[in-house]
Amino acid sequence: MTSSQPPAQTTLLIGGSNGTSTLCAILGDKSKHTNTNHTLRVATRSSNKYLDNGSPRTWRCKEKKHLSDVVAADFLPTRVFTHVGAPDAVFVYGNDNENNTNDEKPNNNTPYNLSPLEQAISGISAPDNGGVADIIILACPVSAHLSLLKRIAIAMYNLNSKHLLGTKTRPPILIGTLYGAGGFDWMARIAFTSQRPSNFNGWDRGLGLFGLKAFPYLTKSLQVGEVTLHGRFPQLQVAVTPSTPYMRHRAGLLLDRVLQNSTTGKSLEFLGLSSNEELGGDGTVVEESLVLQQNNSSSGGLLGYGVGVEGVNSARNAMLLAAQTHKSIKEAKEGSPGASSTMPPTILTSNNTNHQQLTNITPNSPTLDLLLTHSLSDHADPHSSLGFLTCTLNSTNQILHPCILVALFGSGDKDGTITWNPKKEGTALPRFYADGAAKPLAGQLITAIAGGEMYFVLDALERLLSPRGYDPITALHGGEPVGRKVMNWLGNSPHELGERSGLTGLALRKEWQSLFGKVGDETGSSSVEEEEDESSSVGNVPGLINREKLLAKLMSMGLSHNSRLNAVLSPCIVDESSNSPDGTIRIKPNTKTRFFTDDTQHGLCIILGLAELLGFDLERDMKTTLYVVRKLQTWMGKEFVLPENKSANSNGKIVSSARDVAETSAPQAFGIHNIQDLRQFLRLDVFGEMHQTRAEDRLKKSGLVSRL
Repeated sequence: MTSSQPPAQTTLLIGGSNGTSTLCAILGDKSKHTNTNHTLRVATRSSNKYLDNGSPRTWRCKEKKHLSDVVAADFLPTRVFTHVGAPDAVFVYGNDNENNTNDEKPNNNTPYNLSPLEQAISGISAPDNGGVADIIILACPVSAHLSLLKRIAIAMYNLNSKHLLGTKTRPPILIGTLYGAGGFDWMARIAFTSQRPSNFNGWDRGLGLFGLKAFPYLTKSLQVGEVTLHGRFPQLQVAVTPSTPYMRHRAGLLLDRVLQNSTTGKSLEFLGLSSNEELGGDGTVVEESLVLQQNNSSSGGLLGYGVGVEGVNSARNAMLLAAQTHKSIKEAKEGSPGASSTMPPTILTSNNTNHQQLTNITPNSPTLDLLLTHSLSDHADPHSSLGFLTCTLNSTNQILHPCILVALFGSGDKDGTITWNPKKEGTALPRFYADGAAKPLAGQLITAIAGGEMYFVLDALERLLSPRGYDPITALHGGEPVGRKVMNWLGNSPHELGERSGLTGLALRKEWQSLFGKVGDETGSSSVEEEEDESSSVGNVPGLINREKLLAKLMSMGLSHNSRLNAVLSPCIVDESSNSPDGTIRIKPNTKTRFFTDDTQHGLCIILGLAELLGFDLERDMKTTLYVVRKLQTWMGKEFVLPENKSANSNGKIVSSARDVAETSAPQAFGIHNIQDLRQFLRLDVFGEMHQTRAEDRLKKSGLVSRL
């Protein structure tokens, strides 16, 4: 391999979504230099979609390149590129039947009796040149995350027991999703803990979890082999755990390749406490990236030993180099005569929005010291739970889609049936954004939830979970960067709305009371008058959102005139017997699509569940969100929250007491009913490691315990 060639990488895509098809076309195009040494595998149930006469199917992707991904308006110039490519190997784990679990059964015709999914991960008997997958990506609906993570957990535990994943001297294997909504890290904890074998003693090779805040592509496929990429999301932001410099470095290398950042000019930003200050963190990532760039571009390589970061695979060698670095730093700081006389490089560190130079305290190259040691932010949040929570609470599809559905079908029959005249309207079915979002009610609902009720939850939750002075969740409110700037300019940030409503203070007081009793006299009781006065002055009342009517109009206008979205049709079922002489038909919402299954259970229900944990009065403080969920669940025949006629006797447990709450990603579905429960849950390892249990076992076997 020449030095100009990209390093070897094996990427495994799991799922049969349009995102998988898009990546097959782009990454599978071997004529592109960036795809050299990149092995692409697909594991799917959709054999007819990704296999053509037993061979990997070739996909053609037509990409629309807008002048700006931030504002993709109709009047701006648009270019079209075509990508043609195919995966190197396709593995079918079962068939299109959702309940099929053939992938969990061993194949006696393969070495080690591996299942198809285990073959795809390990590369054993794979018809390609790749080895163990470097990165495993779930490109699928959010509603499929838990079931797929369970399959992956079963496969990984089996491969680990047979020592087929590699050793700790190898770089970690990344497992993640292109859309980290719906509590992706929560799902990983459930999947890996529930499937953990009784004889599991730890992973032979390191693992990492990642989740993107927003799906990077707006893509649609209307026929097998053809897919259209209508546009790319303007920002690429990702949460990664374990929260360490090396894991972020490794994730950056692999994801940059998958997301084609070298050709698009985009860059990956990391979420959580270690993110840059504009994203609510302490700037640790900025320092890491600057030092890595400086050292990788130097002629001497890492630490002047001529070793690149990717070359440091031996734990022993890495620790020796880190010790050398630590010694150099110590000598430089103390002014020891043994300190290097050469001029040390400058490290740029972030201080608010400015940068200052720190000189004369750094060794020739502190890269390994950064990669092997934790910053305070990483110690404070080792699993990057706040970064993943930012993805979970990303207010885009989970709010937009349900609100538009209610605006479009809410005025119809009880099941959402409305009339539509294709001849008169010019389209076979209503366009989801161009017709649905254009309705004034859509903008009103979205603004009330995304710019009001959602913000109450964001601010209160962050004050309870984040260290003082950092806001990795609320700094990224609102989804799109343009809308975020407008909301901040108008004084509608989560912090401002949380303060104006009094709900953040209410949540903080309730948390204090749950720990130490009620604030009041020496007996710990507060007067009834004080509680009544609080309830009358705190809550979601009209007028909290500045310029709410204007924002609602701008929201409807922006969504209905977005050139990337105007061709998307509504998820409908047509009543074939309803044709009238003038061409009018009857249609109702298709509740089996991800517009429902993803965004209701794994979007709005999470918001309501968290609000209930915080002690909000859902009927008062989350009334619009409740209205939308109740409307959608009626069409779906479900009960994710208690109906209005049952809520009066719920004692505030509108989410906890719902019949079908277990089908959602609300915290209550995980057995979490207060903030303390949530904190304890977020301390669990996402890959089923039992660090505390093993420490307790060692303690029980210790000499001191034997003397008791």
